Amino acid sequence: MTDEEMTFRELDIVRVFDAPRELVWRAWTDPGQICRWWGPAGMHTPRSTIELDLRPGGVFRLTMVTDDDGVEYPSDMRFTRVEEPELLEYEWDGQRGIGGGKSTITFTDLGGDRTEMTNHFAGYLTDMIQSYMLLGTNQQFDKLGEFVVARLRFIR
Repeated sequence: MTDEEMTFRELDIVRVFDAPRELVWRAWTDPGQICRWWGPAGMHTPRSTIELDLRPGGVFRLTMVTDDDGVEYPSDMRFTRVEEPELLEYEWDGQRGIGGGKSTITFTDLGGDRTEMTNHFAGYLTDMIQSYMLLGTNQQFDKLGEFVVARLRFIR
């Protein structure tokens, strides 16, 4: 394997959830809910590892753990923008071989209990890291979609 240089890239992942915007917002901003869906397939995020201070400059820390062997992947991020319930933005410095970056999550109310969520990533990646990031983020958003639909059924 050759060492590939990280380059600045921007990527969008867009999902539509059959759930109201406020419910999707809470799934992102309540540690008791984040622990139910954060992480790609085969990983979980224990509630005890989540630290969230929901304000610009506030910390957003958590640790994903692999289900099969318990390997831990801590993330140390910080919020840069919080505009309830429309936008969350957080950034991180390079860590665990991943370059620094920023994710801007927008929540658009489509009416009829539907929400469009856009994750705009801007940061430094290699082709290999980008492919893993896209796979893992899509798996994580699959889990989020299942969680918010189940939560909606529960509260109704």
